[in-house]
Amino acid sequence: MAIHPSFTECRSYVAANMHHKPTAKSVRAPAVTISRQTGARGRSIGLKLQETLRSLNPKAKVPWTLFDDNLVLKVLEDNQLPSDLEKFMPDDAVSEVESSINEILGRHPSMWTLFDKTVGTIVRLSRMGNCIIVGRGGNKITQGFSNVLQVRLVGSLEKRIQQIVALKHVSRKEAADYIKKEDAARSRYMKQHFNCKIDDPLLYDLTINTDHCSDEQVVEILIAAVGQMQHKK
Repeated sequence: MAIHPSFTECRSYVAANMHHKPTAKSVRAPAVTISRQTGARGRSIGLKLQETLRSLNPKAKVPWTLFDDNLVLKVLEDNQLPSDLEKFMPDDAVSEVESSINEILGRHPSMWTLFDKTVGTIVRLSRMGNCIIVGRGGNKITQGFSNVLQVRLVGSLEKRIQQIVALKHVSRKEAADYIKKEDAARSRYMKQHFNCKIDDPLLYDLTINTDHCSDEQVVEILIAAVGQMQHKK
């Protein structure tokens, strides 16, 4: 299986953390979790945030790193599991019956086992800091972590349809259907695993409507929020 193009960066991030020895008085490095509606530009904003934070501190021993699609590969690597299990870890709810049958048949570990390992990896990355975690309930998993900024990106359906049409080169109907399917899947994932509603505003420190903000403007807001969070410590 081909390695995700940014997975090498993730490995470098972990390696840097292993060799970085914080002093007893050092403050835990900040982290950001991003929950997003489909088409609200979560990935492009995450990449721009990583790029900007790195440029602000180019000599950092532990560079800021984005974990989005590559997060699943990191979970599998952490637990010495084959990378082809990635296809069994959708960002969606999975029935207990289906999960149990697959486990009994030896097809792969149960979905609940993989979910538990995902939680462990997200907790570990958040404690290391200098990371941006997209999706997978990162905001709920890190709830109460003083070094983590929880963010939700939203947008009008029309703007999100336009974004998906441009990104995936599909028709408006196909884009609308894709958005409906993906948003429903993410909502089910949060409900099944955390018994919460993904659009509950109290789950986030900051909710941003990306309709009238460029990626750069959103990143400016996020960097200011991270700085304010650090200043309060």
